[in-house]
Amino acid sequence: MKGFERDYPFCSNPDCILYVRPGDPCFIGSGNWAELADGTIVGRGVYNGLYLCDLCGRDWRPVIAFMIA
Repeated sequence: MKGFERDYPFCSNPDCILYVRPGDPCFIGSGNWAELADGTIVGRGVYNGLYLCDLCGRDWRPVIAFMIA
């Protein structure tokens, strides 16, 4: 059974280097933090219902569209 965290990319921004899932090539581990090649540690959170890394969470604000019936 897949866990909730494993069903979604680490960061939901498709332009982010952290738009990866466990099992992708060159990806090790899973969880709520990542270490970049330069040694920087980045966490993630839920923003408007999407997982985003800390960097994208500050800069990339997804907008949820609502339909009026």
